[in-house]
Amino acid sequence: MIINSDPVTIMIIDDEPENLNVLGEMLRQEGWNIRAFPRGDLALAAADDEVPDIILLDVRMPGMDGYEVCRRFKADDHLRSIPIIFLSAFSETADKVRAFESGGVDYITKPFSEREVLARSHTHLGLRRYQIHLEELVRQRVQELAKANRRLSIWDDAKNQWLNMLSHEMRTPLNCIFSTTELLFMDAPQSSSGNSLREAYDYSCRRIIKLIEDAETLAHIDVASDRDVAEYFGMSPLSLVDVLRNALNAFAGQMTECEVQAALATVEQVTVLGEKNLLTRAFTDLLLTAACCVCKGDPFTLETSVSAGQAQVVIAFGEKTLTPDALETFFDVGGQRTLIKGGGDFGLGAALASRILRLFNGQVSIRNGLDQGLVLESFLPIV
Repeated sequence: MIINSDPVTIMIIDDEPENLNVLGEMLRQEGWNIRAFPRGDLALAAADDEVPDIILLDVRMPGMDGYEVCRRFKADDHLRSIPIIFLSAFSETADKVRAFESGGVDYITKPFSEREVLARSHTHLGLRRYQIHLEELVRQRVQELAKANRRLSIWDDAKNQWLNMLSHEMRTPLNCIFSTTELLFMDAPQSSSGNSLREAYDYSCRRIIKLIEDAETLAHIDVASDRDVAEYFGMSPLSLVDVLRNALNAFAGQMTECEVQAALATVEQVTVLGEKNLLTRAFTDLLLTAACCVCKGDPFTLETSVSAGQAQVVIAFGEKTLTPDALETFFDVGGQRTLIKGGGDFGLGAALASRILRLFNGQVSIRNGLDQGLVLESFLPIV
């Protein structure tokens, strides 16, 4: 693969005219353009106008020696990447080390061999061309990533604006529907079928409102992924037991027929970082998800523990188990339709709970129980 087919330009800096002539003639036979200078200051000025591909530099020169010339090249952002090969009659290790410390890439001792000079020049030219090629690839990738990031930002903004608009536009007609239906229920005669219908209506209303709120919250979490979470959500130290009690109370208000056997003693003194309403919402959603998967009236448990700087909250429920594929997709939007009693899905509850816990450096997972049923395991770091 030809990386760069442009003509090669080699700069030679040596105060001896004979050395300039010999090196120049040798390198011209390779088809390279030669620029020869007897002093370092002249070479530095010329390099600003036309950057060479490689420099062959003598050490012993009047005024500015080769080491200083090399340091001057490396101090210039425009010139520092040029490979510099030293040519010198000094053969001591200290001289070579000094050359490398000043920025040289190679060192050839005089009298030099033509084959050696050509071989080393070809090697460093090839490395330089590959370096330029890689830098260009990186530049292109950075540009592509910047464009992709701009597109994602536009899509994120559009998504959030759409969700906010949709939330507002849905709430307005829904409020009208809810109000009208409430009036119809008030005028309807009392009956068992009417009461059953009212229960179904109330459940559907709560579900619609929750779906809208969950969609808004998911959008806000996506926006916060590139921001300071503490600033965006007002994150602060929280009592975990207070969060869990609030979640249990919120759950009991929605699922009166379900009994949760909760053991919270081990986290009485535990503090975690988060936003109180969001964490309460996450654990409430996990309890509601569990309730979707058990028969009416079946109890399930919530237990807590502390280990290795983390607080663990375990919810065990149900009698069914899941396949590995179903476990892997448990927190996807829509949940496990085959698991839920009476059909339906989880809505956004399980997915939102998982996102909230991750937002605060926690996590939640699902596994089959040792004997039967399922186990939801949540972890949050202790502060």
